[in-house]
Amino acid sequence: MSAGGIRRPVQIEEFKTAIGNMPSDELARIRHEIENSIKHLNRSNSRLMKYVAKIEGRVRDSPDLESSDDLESFEEGDLQLYQDSLRENEVVLKNYQERIEALDQENMYRSNSGGKSSSLQKTNAAPVEGESNGAGNSIYL
Repeated sequence: MSAGGIRRPVQIEEFKTAIGNMPSDELARIRHEIENSIKHLNRSNSRLMKYVAKIEGRVRDSPDLESSDDLESFEEGDLQLYQDSLRENEVVLKNYQERIEALDQENMYRSNSGGKSSSLQKTNAAPVEGESNGAGNSIYL
């Protein structure tokens, strides 16, 4: 398998098992990626909420919104698209928060058990089909 590993969405239980088999520096890298994604999604949501407010007529002008022509003329369906995007982003943010919590739990377990992985201690989980238990595998967050 290549160093890039398999990149696909994983359920939270698979995520917990996978991080239990990774070195601590890899956990820190994953945390950084998730936190960066959270920051970008929150910024995107803030902007989407301003667009929604403007379309609904709750805000006349906002200094945070660019004053370009595309913001002055919304097309039919834009409001629904922005609202749907906000809802989808909230689901993704919830999933990211679950992953941050799983990373916190894994780090706490390791610090309390002398650095041993929680998944190696708690389960004898088999690797996901097509993957090995090596640290070279990637998971899609």
